[in-house]
Amino acid sequence: MKKDLKIFITENRAAFDDANPPADLWQRITSDLDQHEQPHPDKLLIRKSWVMRVLSVAAITFIIGTAGIFIYFYGKKQAYEDYSQINPHLAAEQQVYAQLVTQKKDSIAYIATSNPALYGEFSKVLNQMEANYQVLKQEFSRSPNKELTLEAMIRNLQAQIEVLSQQMEILNYINSTKNQTKNEQI
Repeated sequence: MKKDLKIFITENRAAFDDANPPADLWQRITSDLDQHEQPHPDKLLIRKSWVMRVLSVAAITFIIGTAGIFIYFYGKKQAYEDYSQINPHLAAEQQVYAQLVTQKKDSIAYIATSNPALYGEFSKVLNQMEANYQVLKQEFSRSPNKELTLEAMIRNLQAQIEVLSQQMEILNYINSTKNQTKNEQI
């Protein structure tokens, strides 16, 4: 096919050289291209409305997320400020005990990986104490004697720390006896 085309071109070379394209050929080509490139108004409206919907959903999501984050951090700060307005010393004490409870819970969860059944029993007790603490937090806003409620919250946290300390001692004892029996077997 390639050879046939070459032969055809060489034989008719003179005819190709004589023929000139029409003068308005390029204007017709550009006008045809312009007509094909312009999108239909319906398609343009559909694309525009789709983009607007996506942007509006993104804007609403952003606003709701920002408001949620603001409310979360403001509420957390406000709760501490509520406590500190009543008694700054008790507010600081409550915050320290709450951090200690969190740390001890994390330690027990780590140590108890070798004994999940015992950890389940420990969790039941702690969950009940945590539920009592949450009730006290809810009562705090309605309480006529907020300082007394805050003291009760602190006592609850202290009790949680004592229970967690006992649980850590039990877990450490169990782990040490397991290690001793392993060493004796060796």
